[in-house]
Amino acid sequence: MRILYYTWFENSAEDMEETLLRLGYEVVKCNIPFQDYEEDMEFSRQLAVVMQTYACNCIFSFNFFPMLARAAEKYQIKYISWVYDCPHWTLRSPAAACAYNYIFVFDRIQYLKLKQYKLPHLYHFPLAANTRKHCEILGTPQPGNAGTHKNEVSFVGSLYENNKYDLIQYLPEYLKGYLTGTMQAQRLIYGYNFVEELLTEDLIAQIGDVISMNLPKPYSASKSELYAAMLNEKITSMERISCLNILAPKYKLSLYTASNPSLAPKAAYGGTVDYRNEMPNVFRQSKINLNITLRSIQSGIPLRALDIMGAGGFLLSNYQPELAEQFEDGRELALYSSAEELLDKVQYYLTHEEERCEIAYHGFLKVQELFSYETRVKQMLELAEVE
Repeated sequence: MRILYYTWFENSAEDMEETLLRLGYEVVKCNIPFQDYEEDMEFSRQLAVVMQTYACNCIFSFNFFPMLARAAEKYQIKYISWVYDCPHWTLRSPAAACAYNYIFVFDRIQYLKLKQYKLPHLYHFPLAANTRKHCEILGTPQPGNAGTHKNEVSFVGSLYENNKYDLIQYLPEYLKGYLTGTMQAQRLIYGYNFVEELLTEDLIAQIGDVISMNLPKPYSASKSELYAAMLNEKITSMERISCLNILAPKYKLSLYTASNPSLAPKAAYGGTVDYRNEMPNVFRQSKINLNITLRSIQSGIPLRALDIMGAGGFLLSNYQPELAEQFEDGRELALYSSAEELLDKVQYYLTHEEERCEIAYHGFLKVQELFSYETRVKQMLELAEVE
């Protein structure tokens, strides 16, 4: 079986390629730039050359590309897409309905929304961590071994300070007050996202007067979904900046980000870290690793959470429904549901080292067993009936 792996230089590209090769598949890896997701004649021409040269039996990509779906239909081969963005707007393309698609979506809420479109071969399918790679780089975690820690508390990720909401030049006072209140209320609730429900038709029309957000005409996403995604990004920015500024004056907090570090001035700025080699070291060498989920991920397990546990790090995350279903709070990770609980749990786990180390070890074991690349990719290919 020869798989055409279309890459957009995503962080997980090497992990996926190595796994496919280890499982015995031939891999033809390519990147072809394009100008439009729906139609690009030069992209199609170059892809046809690759397909004819290598006679691939299947196409794979992280995230969904409509032109790959149409190519798979043309050549009558399967196209497997593993989606780790949420929302992922190209899934609203008419090409998502192509018969040769096998679409794997990590967030259950996004999956349930997509089910109404009756897409063929649509699956709810969590993401994976490369525990094999982490063990090769860092050594296999051992029970009861605290190791050495460079950081007390760490956060790796964007602060989303350049979100679309903050680019709005003007909002009428009533509308601004309503949206501010909606965002502040949502910040207090974990496990259920009500932002889109509060966007009435009148409010949607008012927002449309001050900001233009559109997808290509064939796409099925509504204005309420687009505006909710915008507000969820802003909520995430507010929440991450607030949490860091609550913790930084009290604890030694390290921030690894490409965002503006002055937004959390009392945190130690660690710059950016390479996903494959440097980031696992941060996770292993931090006593506590924070996960503050992007709010548009309504139920799913964020990749960062799996990466932390897969590297043998201790994970303290906001409550997330699928995290709570798959992992035991207090045994494999720690969850918080408010800023007050976040503070309490940071204090508790910094002063209970043995318990913290046991939780990190059990979290690693669970990820290694159920969420390693080899385990997840085998399951995916079995569902797609790829031999």
